[in-house]
Amino acid sequence: MTLFKDKFRTISNRLKNWDYSSEAIYFITIVTKGRKCIFGNIEGDKMILNHNGKIIEKELLKSITIRKNWFFHNWVIMPNHIHLLIEIKNNEVSNVETHSSASTHSISTTQNNDSHISLTTNKGDTHCSASLQNQSEPKLSRKPNSISSFIAVFKSLTTKQINDIDSIWQANYHDHIVRNYKTFETIYDYIKNNPISWEKDSINSTFQ
Repeated sequence: MTLFKDKFRTISNRLKNWDYSSEAIYFITIVTKGRKCIFGNIEGDKMILNHNGKIIEKELLKSITIRKNWFFHNWVIMPNHIHLLIEIKNNEVSNVETHSSASTHSISTTQNNDSHISLTTNKGDTHCSASLQNQSEPKLSRKPNSISSFIAVFKSLTTKQINDIDSIWQANYHDHIVRNYKTFETIYDYIKNNPISWEKDSINSTFQ
């Protein structure tokens, strides 16, 4: 699987008539306006978050906590974009880990030291169990618990804290529905190794 061949564009892959609040695993990429590097720098193959980047990290951690039936398999904050590998489960589940490539450590949303990820396959799709705490969040006129609702809220909250009025994000976002375990592994590793491959990343505004 080739990810972001040639130059990155935020043309959505969203499927017509697909319910983006339904059970599935989604690979999401959100890019800053003009691909400006405002979240930090890559140093020694590691992402070093600046003040803005720490705001993004804080809001992502809040999202992980408040979304009861969502599991963030992996995610990374890069200088000018974020990648998220998210699974939506519509039944209540427990005992999971969430991993972040944004810093040098993994982050768990559970208090159980024996937490684990349980992957199964169903009709070619990859599934994982998740348990997240529920809290209130801003409401927008979008379907609850959907990818678009999550992104709209996330963009609004982070823009308010970083730039107050003008959005810091591109208007659209890239999404891909993960169909099988091989694709899941490819995307998971891509996110994990994103800081290492930054110099050749097509989303890097300095890459030619």
